[in-house]
Amino acid sequence: MNSSSKRRARLRLAAAACALPMAFAGAVLHAQEPAAPPAAAPARPVIPPLSPAQAQQAIAVLHDADLQGLRPDEYLPAGIDPGGALPEGQQEALAQGLLRYAKDVRTGRMELSQFPSNWTLRPDPWDPAPELARAIAENRLKAWLDSLPPPYSGYAALKRGLAKYRQIAANGGWKAIPEGPPLKLGMTDHRVPALRARLAVEDPQLKASPSTTFDAELHGAVQRAQRRFGFEPDGVVGAGTLRMLNQPVGQRVLQIIANMERWRWMPRQMPATRVQVNSGAAIVTLFKDDRPVLSMKAVSGKPGDETPMLASSMHSVVINPPWNVPTRIANEELWPKERANPGYLSRNGFRVITNDDGSKRLQQRSEQSALGRFKFDFDNPFAVYLHDTPTKATFDRFARQASHGCVRVEKPRELAEALLAGDPQWTPEQIATTLDGGKTVRARLPQQVPVYILYWTSFAGSDGQMHFRTDPYDWDRELLRRTGVLATPKVKTEET
Repeated sequence: MNSSSKRRARLRLAAAACALPMAFAGAVLHAQEPAAPPAAAPARPVIPPLSPAQAQQAIAVLHDADLQGLRPDEYLPAGIDPGGALPEGQQEALAQGLLRYAKDVRTGRMELSQFPSNWTLRPDPWDPAPELARAIAENRLKAWLDSLPPPYSGYAALKRGLAKYRQIAANGGWKAIPEGPPLKLGMTDHRVPALRARLAVEDPQLKASPSTTFDAELHGAVQRAQRRFGFEPDGVVGAGTLRMLNQPVGQRVLQIIANMERWRWMPRQMPATRVQVNSGAAIVTLFKDDRPVLSMKAVSGKPGDETPMLASSMHSVVINPPWNVPTRIANEELWPKERANPGYLSRNGFRVITNDDGSKRLQQRSEQSALGRFKFDFDNPFAVYLHDTPTKATFDRFARQASHGCVRVEKPRELAEALLAGDPQWTPEQIATTLDGGKTVRARLPQQVPVYILYWTSFAGSDGQMHFRTDPYDWDRELLRRTGVLATPKVKTEET
């Protein structure tokens, strides 16, 4: 090939390279350069052999995995006698079982890819192998295994509750109370003995009796049960109370297991000062020095507009906030109302704002704002926040999942004053003056306050008794399905 032919060949090669996608063209042009060696993945530590004593400790912990709401057969190698020695050749199987158990009991059974998009409260990735290798080498395996479950009293209480309700199930559970008209104080009804027997299973203050009279003792037991369900304790066994009492004990066991799993997603140490929202029970609590100092009812998102699980930091309180209406709410609810009843928007304080791209959005003036007088802001991808509301009647309901996803709070002024306490610029008097002035003002918190929006449907009260709520979002069942506890999505953990 002469020099001219060689030159044309080089030009054709260059032109072909330019016609390829850029990444591939680069590979062609630099094909003669030696490729950089791939970065070596860090070697996973070799798990040392377990001594006979360590093997016995490991077998005992894995055998008792059910105490943590887990399944022993998923960790304990087949054919191992919990009371015997480790069979020959089972060292590797036992080590792998320990690794699976450690991961599951500390960070949960779900991989991050399994989490729905609105469950953004997720555990940090964690590899148990290095810690397991060290624990075996340093002969502290049992102490390490005992340290793995969530270090919270709330988790420990659920663990005790799981044992209690499994024992109730082993004893035969409870029988359903027959349907009928509401039962209340002073009545005589053939269903009263069944009600008394049902309540006595969970309530140590009540004894079963064949009496058909709804007496004061039974009335008090019904009130205690209603408080555990989050109901108004009126002592009347209506449809809602009856439905909760007739939940099978097996469903309660599953509900506890689901909530234990969520505890594993929490950080190993919670901030001492924080705002904590339970969207499942619709409650907001402010903690300071790790103690609850202010608690109130809330209204969380309705099914279909679920309040997401998340962690963030509250940075400001907006006093006299306007409401910038989300596009979906405007399109699905407000514009149709305006078309059906012209003038609706102006009568309710809405104004139309033209965006830079020519599109329209709605904003409601602060005087009539659906956000009330306070808005509590924190960054998150869902544009949700806590806020006041001019509609107070919803706080009197038991089922308070009624918002579009944001969280309405029952005591917004008290919460604002508590969050801004210590800032000389925002004394209670100054907050009152700003409210009266009507001007929208953003008050920055002296220090950002962590906020956690959680979903608890089962927890222990101060007396140690288990409290249960409905599963309004069906997230208990969804979690149990995703972790393999439920083989079919048809089984529900709670009536909604």
